[in-house]
Amino acid sequence: MRTAWMGLALSALTAAAVAESANDGPSPGGPARRPATVTFSDGTALSGQARIMGTRPLTLVPLGEKRQRLILDENILVIEHAVEKASLEKPWTFKEAGKPEKVYFDGEYPLLNFLTTVRLVDGTALTGHLVSAIYLLDTGAATEKVFLPRQIKGELGQGIEEIMYVSRLQFSEQKAVAARRLSGTVTGCGALREVTALDLERLQVLTARVNGEAFDFGNVLPGRYDLCLLTDSLVLAGFSDATPSAAGSGKPLADEDPAAIARLFPLADDFFSDRWILATAGHQACAKTLIYKRREKYFNSDHWTPGGWMWHLEVWSWHRPETEWKVDRRHLFVRHKQQGGETVRRLFVVKALGAVEPGVPLTVGPPPSAEPHEDWQFVRDLD
Repeated sequence: MRTAWMGLALSALTAAAVAESANDGPSPGGPARRPATVTFSDGTALSGQARIMGTRPLTLVPLGEKRQRLILDENILVIEHAVEKASLEKPWTFKEAGKPEKVYFDGEYPLLNFLTTVRLVDGTALTGHLVSAIYLLDTGAATEKVFLPRQIKGELGQGIEEIMYVSRLQFSEQKAVAARRLSGTVTGCGALREVTALDLERLQVLTARVNGEAFDFGNVLPGRYDLCLLTDSLVLAGFSDATPSAAGSGKPLADEDPAAIARLFPLADDFFSDRWILATAGHQACAKTLIYKRREKYFNSDHWTPGGWMWHLEVWSWHRPETEWKVDRRHLFVRHKQQGGETVRRLFVVKALGAVEPGVPLTVGPPPSAEPHEDWQFVRDLD
Protein backbone atom coordinates (compact mmCIF):
# COMPACT_ATOMS: atom_id res chain seq x y z
CA MET A 1 0.00 0.00 0.00
CA ARG A 2 2.73 2.46 0.94
CA THR A 3 4.70 1.73 -2.25
CA ALA A 4 1.62 2.27 -4.43
CA TRP A 5 0.88 5.60 -2.75
CA MET A 6 4.46 6.76 -3.20
CA GLY A 7 4.18 6.12 -6.92
CA LEU A 8 1.12 8.40 -7.04
CA ALA A 9 2.79 11.17 -5.05
CA LEU A 10 5.92 10.95 -7.14
CA SER A 11 4.06 12.11 -10.24
CA ALA A 12 3.48 15.49 -8.60
CA LEU A 13 7.18 16.16 -8.14
CA THR A 14 9.77 17.24 -10.65
CA ALA A 15 11.93 14.75 -12.46
CA ALA A 16 15.03 16.64 -11.43
CA ALA A 17 14.18 16.25 -7.76
CA VAL A 18 13.55 12.54 -8.18
CA ALA A 19 16.92 12.08 -9.87
CA GLU A 20 18.64 13.81 -6.97
CA SER A 21 16.96 11.49 -4.44
CA ALA A 22 18.94 8.57 -5.86
CA ASN A 23 21.84 9.72 -3.71
CA ASP A 24 20.95 8.45 -0.25
CA GLY A 25 23.86 10.20 1.42
CA PRO A 26 23.74 13.84 2.45
CA SER A 27 24.47 16.24 -0.38
CA PRO A 28 27.57 18.42 -0.04
CA GLY A 29 26.65 21.35 2.19
CA GLY A 30 23.14 19.92 2.58
CA PRO A 31 21.15 19.30 5.76
CA ALA A 32 22.27 16.77 8.36
CA ARG A 33 20.23 13.68 9.18
CA ARG A 34 18.23 13.89 12.41
CA PRO A 35 16.38 11.24 14.46
CA ALA A 36 12.76 11.24 13.33
CA THR A 37 9.53 9.25 13.37
CA VAL A 38 7.15 9.25 10.41
CA THR A 39 3.50 8.33 11.01
CA PHE A 40 1.20 7.38 8.14
CA SER A 41 -2.55 7.89 7.86
CA ASP A 42 -3.23 4.21 8.55
CA GLY A 43 -1.44 4.45 11.91
CA THR A 44 1.77 2.68 10.87
CA ALA A 45 5.08 4.37 11.65
CA LEU A 46 8.73 4.29 10.68
CA SER A 47 11.68 5.60 12.68
CA GLY A 48 15.20 6.45 11.63
CA GLN A 49 17.42 9.34 10.53
CA ALA A 50 15.66 11.87 8.30
CA ARG A 51 16.70 14.82 6.17
CA ILE A 52 14.97 16.76 3.45
CA MET A 53 16.13 15.87 -0.04
CA GLY A 54 18.28 18.49 -1.72
CA THR A 55 19.54 21.76 -0.34
CA ARG A 56 16.32 23.80 -0.44
CA PRO A 57 14.62 23.89 2.98
CA LEU A 58 11.01 22.94 3.58
CA THR A 59 8.89 25.64 1.92
CA LEU A 60 5.48 26.75 3.20
CA VAL A 61 3.08 29.53 2.23
CA PRO A 62 1.27 30.40 5.51
CA LEU A 63 -2.45 31.15 5.36
CA GLY A 64 -3.04 34.87 4.83
CA GLU A 65 0.48 35.47 3.53
CA LYS A 66 1.79 35.69 -0.02
CA ARG A 67 5.47 35.13 0.73
CA GLN A 68 7.00 31.68 1.01
CA ARG A 69 8.64 30.70 4.31
CA LEU A 70 11.77 28.55 4.13
CA ILE A 71 12.06 26.38 7.24
CA LEU A 72 15.25 24.55 8.18
CA ASP A 73 15.00 21.02 9.59
CA GLU A 74 16.94 22.13 12.68
CA ASN A 75 14.10 24.51 13.58
CA ILE A 76 11.27 21.96 13.26
CA LEU A 77 9.71 19.95 16.05
CA VAL A 78 6.76 18.41 14.19
CA ILE A 79 5.21 18.54 10.72
CA GLU A 80 1.48 17.75 10.79
CA HIS A 81 0.02 16.97 7.38
CA ALA A 82 -3.80 16.87 7.27
CA VAL A 83 -6.42 16.55 4.53
CA GLU A 84 -7.94 19.96 3.84
CA LYS A 85 -10.37 18.73 1.17
CA ALA A 86 -11.11 15.28 -0.27
CA SER A 87 -13.39 14.62 -3.21
CA LEU A 88 -14.15 12.16 -6.00
CA GLU A 89 -13.61 13.71 -9.40
CA LYS A 90 -14.52 12.61 -12.91
CA PRO A 91 -11.71 12.28 -15.43
CA TRP A 92 -11.86 14.83 -18.23
CA THR A 93 -10.02 16.33 -21.15
CA PHE A 94 -10.40 19.48 -23.20
CA LYS A 95 -12.77 19.04 -26.11
CA GLU A 96 -10.52 21.13 -28.30
CA ALA A 97 -7.00 22.40 -27.77
CA GLY A 98 -6.95 26.04 -26.67
CA LYS A 99 -10.68 26.03 -25.76
CA PRO A 100 -12.12 25.87 -22.19
CA GLU A 101 -14.88 23.35 -22.94
CA LYS A 102 -14.29 19.95 -21.28
CA VAL A 103 -15.40 16.41 -22.00
CA TYR A 104 -15.99 14.16 -18.97
CA PHE A 105 -15.61 10.36 -18.90
CA ASP A 106 -17.09 7.55 -16.83
CA GLY A 107 -15.68 6.65 -13.45
CA GLU A 108 -14.17 8.66 -10.57
CA TYR A 109 -10.80 9.16 -8.96
CA PRO A 110 -9.96 10.54 -5.49
CA LEU A 111 -8.38 14.00 -5.13
CA LEU A 112 -6.88 15.06 -1.79
CA ASN A 113 -5.57 18.53 -0.96
CA PHE A 114 -3.51 19.04 2.18
CA LEU A 115 -3.08 21.71 4.85
CA THR A 116 0.18 21.54 6.78
CA THR A 117 1.12 22.79 10.24
CA VAL A 118 4.81 23.10 11.09
CA ARG A 119 5.56 23.45 14.81
CA LEU A 120 8.87 25.16 15.46
CA VAL A 121 11.41 25.00 18.27
CA ASP A 122 10.65 28.65 19.11
CA GLY A 123 7.15 27.64 20.23
CA THR A 124 5.27 29.00 17.21
CA ALA A 125 3.26 27.11 14.61
CA LEU A 126 2.89 27.95 10.92
CA THR A 127 -0.16 26.62 9.08
CA GLY A 128 -0.49 26.82 5.33
CA HIS A 129 0.15 25.09 2.04
CA LEU A 130 3.36 23.20 1.55
CA VAL A 131 5.44 23.14 -1.58
CA SER A 132 5.70 19.38 -2.22
CA ALA A 133 8.81 17.92 -0.60
CA ILE A 134 10.62 14.61 -0.18
CA TYR A 135 12.37 13.44 2.97
CA LEU A 136 14.89 10.63 3.00
CA LEU A 137 14.46 8.35 6.01
CA ASP A 138 17.30 5.94 6.83
CA THR A 139 15.76 3.17 8.95
CA GLY A 140 19.03 1.25 9.25
CA ALA A 141 17.79 -1.48 6.92
CA ALA A 142 17.04 0.81 3.97
CA THR A 143 16.56 4.42 2.94
CA GLU A 144 12.93 5.24 2.14
CA LYS A 145 11.59 8.26 0.32
CA VAL A 146 8.89 9.95 2.38
CA PHE A 147 6.65 12.28 0.37
CA LEU A 148 4.87 15.37 1.67
CA PRO A 149 2.74 16.43 -1.32
CA ARG A 150 0.52 19.47 -1.71
CA GLN A 151 -2.02 17.30 -3.50
CA ILE A 152 -2.59 13.60 -4.25
CA LYS A 153 -4.52 12.44 -7.31
CA GLY A 154 -5.52 8.80 -6.98
CA GLU A 155 -6.22 6.21 -9.64
CA LEU A 156 -9.51 5.70 -11.47
CA GLY A 157 -11.85 3.55 -9.38
CA GLN A 158 -9.84 4.04 -6.17
CA GLY A 159 -11.65 5.17 -3.01
CA ILE A 160 -10.64 8.11 -0.83
CA GLU A 161 -10.05 5.80 2.14
CA GLU A 162 -7.54 3.78 0.10
CA ILE A 163 -5.13 6.71 -0.22
CA MET A 164 -2.37 6.55 2.36
CA TYR A 165 -0.25 9.58 3.15
CA VAL A 166 2.17 10.92 5.74
CA SER A 167 0.17 12.47 8.57
CA ARG A 168 3.05 13.41 10.88
CA LEU A 169 6.83 13.75 10.82
CA GLN A 170 8.45 14.40 14.19
CA PHE A 171 12.11 15.16 14.82
CA SER A 172 12.20 13.21 18.04
CA GLU A 173 15.33 14.61 19.71
CA GLN A 174 14.86 18.31 18.99
CA LYS A 175 13.77 20.50 21.86
CA ALA A 176 12.05 23.82 22.22
CA VAL A 177 14.25 26.83 22.91
CA ALA A 178 13.65 30.10 24.70
CA ALA A 179 12.13 32.38 22.07
CA ARG A 180 11.56 36.11 22.31
CA ARG A 181 9.30 38.49 20.45
CA LEU A 182 10.53 40.72 17.62
CA SER A 183 8.20 43.69 17.15
CA GLY A 184 8.05 47.47 17.01
CA THR A 185 6.35 50.64 15.79
CA VAL A 186 7.16 53.15 13.06
CA THR A 187 6.09 56.80 13.26
CA GLY A 188 6.61 59.80 11.02
CA CYS A 189 7.90 57.73 8.08
CA GLY A 190 4.73 57.41 6.02
CA ALA A 191 2.25 54.55 5.85
CA LEU A 192 3.91 51.25 6.76
CA ARG A 193 3.50 48.64 3.99
CA GLU A 194 5.85 45.75 4.74
CA VAL A 195 8.55 44.70 7.22
CA THR A 196 11.07 41.90 6.68
CA ALA A 197 14.00 40.61 8.70
CA LEU A 198 17.12 38.65 7.77
CA ASP A 199 17.96 36.11 10.47
CA LEU A 200 21.73 36.57 10.60
CA GLU A 201 22.37 33.23 12.29
CA ARG A 202 20.39 31.04 9.90
CA LEU A 203 20.30 33.35 6.84
CA GLN A 204 16.53 33.15 6.47
CA VAL A 205 14.17 36.03 5.62
CA LEU A 206 11.08 36.47 7.85
CA THR A 207 7.98 38.58 7.17
CA ALA A 208 6.16 40.50 9.90
CA ARG A 209 2.45 41.13 10.33
CA VAL A 210 1.72 44.83 9.89
CA ASN A 211 -1.13 46.62 11.68
CA GLY A 212 -1.12 50.37 11.17
CA GLU A 213 2.18 51.69 12.56
CA ALA A 214 2.98 48.42 14.36
CA PHE A 215 4.76 45.33 13.08
CA ASP A 216 5.19 41.95 14.76
CA PHE A 217 7.23 38.88 13.76
CA GLY A 218 5.95 36.91 16.75
CA ASN A 219 8.38 34.70 18.66
CA VAL A 220 11.68 34.23 16.85
CA LEU A 221 14.75 32.13 17.52
CA PRO A 222 17.61 33.62 19.52
CA GLY A 223 20.08 35.60 17.45
CA ARG A 224 20.43 38.92 15.65
CA TYR A 225 18.33 40.29 12.82
CA ASP A 226 18.74 42.94 10.11
CA LEU A 227 15.34 44.56 9.50
CA CYS A 228 13.95 46.33 6.44
CA LEU A 229 10.89 48.61 6.55
CA LEU A 230 8.93 49.63 3.45
CA THR A 231 6.61 52.63 3.70
CA ASP A 232 4.82 54.60 1.01
CA SER A 233 7.76 57.03 0.77
CA LEU A 234 10.84 55.40 2.36
CA VAL A 235 12.81 52.20 2.64
CA LEU A 236 14.67 51.87 5.94
CA ALA A 237 17.19 49.03 6.02
CA GLY A 238 19.37 47.59 8.73
CA PHE A 239 22.68 46.48 7.26
CA SER A 240 25.14 45.39 9.92
CA ASP A 241 28.49 43.60 9.97
CA ALA A 242 26.93 40.67 11.87
CA THR A 243 27.19 37.25 10.19
CA PRO A 244 26.38 33.61 11.15
CA SER A 245 28.43 32.25 14.03
CA ALA A 246 29.34 29.25 11.87
CA ALA A 247 31.29 31.60 9.59
CA GLY A 248 33.59 32.56 12.45
CA SER A 249 34.95 36.04 13.01
CA GLY A 250 37.17 36.26 9.93
CA LYS A 251 39.63 38.97 9.01
CA PRO A 252 38.20 42.43 8.38
CA LEU A 253 37.45 43.27 4.79
CA ALA A 254 40.50 44.68 3.06
CA ASP A 255 40.27 47.89 1.06
CA GLU A 256 40.32 45.92 -2.19
CA ASP A 257 37.62 43.37 -1.21
CA PRO A 258 34.52 45.46 -2.12
CA ALA A 259 36.02 46.18 -5.53
CA ALA A 260 36.82 42.47 -6.04
CA ILE A 261 33.21 41.54 -5.23
CA ALA A 262 31.93 44.29 -7.53
CA ARG A 263 33.97 42.87 -10.44
CA LEU A 264 32.32 39.45 -10.03
CA PHE A 265 28.83 40.76 -9.33
CA PRO A 266 27.82 41.34 -13.01
CA LEU A 267 28.72 37.72 -13.82
CA ALA A 268 25.96 36.29 -11.56
CA ASP A 269 22.90 35.05 -13.45
CA ASP A 270 19.89 37.28 -12.91
CA PHE A 271 16.65 38.41 -14.57
CA PHE A 272 17.49 42.05 -13.87
CA SER A 273 19.86 43.80 -16.24
CA ASP A 274 20.05 46.95 -14.10
CA ARG A 275 21.54 46.25 -10.67
CA TRP A 276 23.85 48.00 -8.26
CA ILE A 277 25.82 47.14 -5.12
CA LEU A 278 24.95 49.83 -2.59
CA ALA A 279 27.00 48.73 0.42
CA THR A 280 29.30 45.94 1.62
CA ALA A 281 29.64 44.63 5.18
CA GLY A 282 30.88 41.60 7.12
CA HIS A 283 34.37 40.09 6.99
CA GLN A 284 36.49 37.92 4.72
CA ALA A 285 34.91 34.64 5.88
CA CYS A 286 31.40 35.96 5.19
CA ALA A 287 30.62 39.22 3.45
CA LYS A 288 27.24 40.77 2.69
CA THR A 289 26.23 43.15 -0.09
CA LEU A 290 23.13 45.34 -0.15
CA ILE A 291 21.83 45.30 -3.71
CA TYR A 292 19.25 47.31 -5.65
CA LYS A 293 17.85 45.82 -8.87
CA ARG A 294 15.24 47.13 -11.28
CA ARG A 295 13.72 46.46 -14.66
CA GLU A 296 11.52 48.86 -16.56
CA LYS A 297 8.87 46.48 -17.88
CA TYR A 298 6.88 43.84 -16.08
CA PHE A 299 3.57 42.10 -16.58
CA ASN A 300 0.94 43.10 -14.04
CA SER A 301 -2.27 41.03 -14.14
CA ASP A 302 -3.44 41.13 -17.77
CA HIS A 303 -1.97 44.43 -18.98
CA TRP A 304 1.31 46.27 -19.17
CA THR A 305 1.62 49.05 -16.63
CA PRO A 306 2.86 52.23 -18.32
CA GLY A 307 5.47 54.29 -16.53
CA GLY A 308 6.11 51.63 -13.89
CA TRP A 309 8.91 49.24 -13.10
CA MET A 310 9.76 46.38 -10.78
CA TRP A 311 12.52 46.67 -8.20
CA HIS A 312 14.16 44.46 -5.59
CA LEU A 313 16.22 45.25 -2.53
CA GLU A 314 18.32 42.20 -1.70
CA VAL A 315 21.19 41.06 0.50
CA TRP A 316 23.69 38.64 -1.03
CA SER A 317 26.11 36.66 1.12
CA TRP A 318 29.64 35.85 -0.13
CA HIS A 319 32.75 33.99 0.97
CA ARG A 320 36.33 33.87 -0.27
CA PRO A 321 37.67 30.27 -0.15
CA GLU A 322 41.02 31.19 -1.68
CA THR A 323 41.73 34.28 -3.74
CA GLU A 324 38.39 34.92 -5.44
CA TRP A 325 35.01 35.72 -3.90
CA LYS A 326 32.00 33.45 -4.49
CA VAL A 327 28.34 34.29 -3.98
CA ASP A 328 26.54 31.93 -1.58
CA ARG A 329 22.91 32.96 -1.22
CA ARG A 330 20.53 35.76 -2.15
CA HIS A 331 18.01 37.13 0.33
CA LEU A 332 15.03 39.23 -0.76
CA PHE A 333 14.22 42.18 1.50
CA VAL A 334 11.66 43.91 -0.76
CA ARG A 335 10.00 43.07 -4.07
CA HIS A 336 7.92 45.97 -5.30
CA LYS A 337 5.96 46.74 -8.46
CA GLN A 338 6.28 50.48 -8.85
CA GLN A 339 3.20 51.97 -10.47
CA GLY A 340 3.40 54.88 -12.89
CA GLY A 341 3.14 58.12 -10.90
CA GLU A 342 3.89 56.42 -7.56
CA THR A 343 6.25 58.20 -5.17
CA VAL A 344 9.90 57.24 -5.62
CA ARG A 345 11.15 55.98 -2.28
CA ARG A 346 14.31 57.17 -0.54
CA LEU A 347 16.57 54.45 0.87
CA PHE A 348 18.27 54.92 4.24
CA VAL A 349 20.50 52.51 6.13
CA VAL A 350 19.40 52.92 9.77
CA LYS A 351 21.76 51.80 12.53
CA ALA A 352 18.92 50.89 14.94
CA LEU A 353 17.59 48.31 12.45
CA GLY A 354 20.86 46.39 12.18
CA ALA A 355 21.78 43.34 14.28
CA VAL A 356 18.59 43.68 16.35
CA GLU A 357 18.21 41.28 19.27
CA PRO A 358 14.59 40.27 19.97
CA GLY A 359 12.91 40.90 23.30
CA VAL A 360 12.60 44.70 23.43
CA PRO A 361 10.08 46.37 21.04
CA LEU A 362 11.71 48.75 18.57
CA THR A 363 10.60 52.34 18.08
CA VAL A 364 11.51 53.92 14.76
CA GLY A 365 10.95 57.64 14.43
CA PRO A 366 11.06 60.03 11.49
CA PRO A 367 14.29 60.57 9.55
CA PRO A 368 16.56 63.35 10.86
CA SER A 369 16.02 66.79 9.42
CA ALA A 370 19.74 67.34 8.90
CA GLU A 371 21.87 65.15 6.62
CA PRO A 372 24.24 63.44 6.88
CA HIS A 373 23.40 61.81 10.20
CA GLU A 374 25.46 59.30 12.18
CA ASP A 375 22.59 56.80 12.60
CA TRP A 376 20.71 57.47 9.34
CA GLN A 377 22.75 57.08 6.17
CA PHE A 378 21.02 58.16 2.95
CA VAL A 379 21.96 55.75 0.16
CA ARG A 380 19.95 56.66 -2.96
CA ASP A 381 16.52 57.26 -4.45
CA LEU A 382 15.07 53.98 -5.67
CA ASP A 383 14.33 55.26 -9.16
